[in-house]
Amino acid sequence: MITLTLENLRLKVLTMTDIKNGEEEPSGLDRFAKLPIFVGLVIGILAAFVQALLITAGGPEAYGFCVACHTRDLVNWIVNAGTGLKLAIAPISANSVLPVLTIVGVLIGAYISARVYREFRVKKGDAVQFLKYGIGGFVFMVFALLMAGCPYRIALNVGYINGIAIIAVIAIIIGVFIGTQVILRITEGTR
Repeated sequence: MITLTLENLRLKVLTMTDIKNGEEEPSGLDRFAKLPIFVGLVIGILAAFVQALLITAGGPEAYGFCVACHTRDLVNWIVNAGTGLKLAIAPISANSVLPVLTIVGVLIGAYISARVYREFRVKKGDAVQFLKYGIGGFVFMVFALLMAGCPYRIALNVGYINGIAIIAVIAIIIGVFIGTQVILRITEGTR
């Protein structure tokens, strides 16, 4: 009998510390997997493939991979199943399980990847920090749903020449710029 553990799945991955200590450079797929453009291309191709499958299955446009919408559908599906309410769920999510469970798959995949590559760390903090993260996540979800989806779905909607999505992308760019400036000023002040 074969026992599947994270140790069996562990790949030979070099961290920056290993490289600085004189170990060889990563080769093959490891070298490409560390390039953001390679990872972006792979994710983009997979998202386009899933998008095409979901539209042919009756899904709405730009619903292939939306963190906000799929989370909303998962939460609404759980509440509907537990209480008998009829909260809104996208038709594709109501008719199948696949789109609802994409968020669960993302979380499980991220956890496994972090464990395999030895990057998993448990953050320690007080109740105030956890409350800030919780409120931040809630506010993100509210605004993502108001913008008609998360940044993934907005990018897909830009491809459909959706005016709200174009405004949302401009707002994201401005928000990232302002946020970066704020964080830079905070870090410069702590030096």
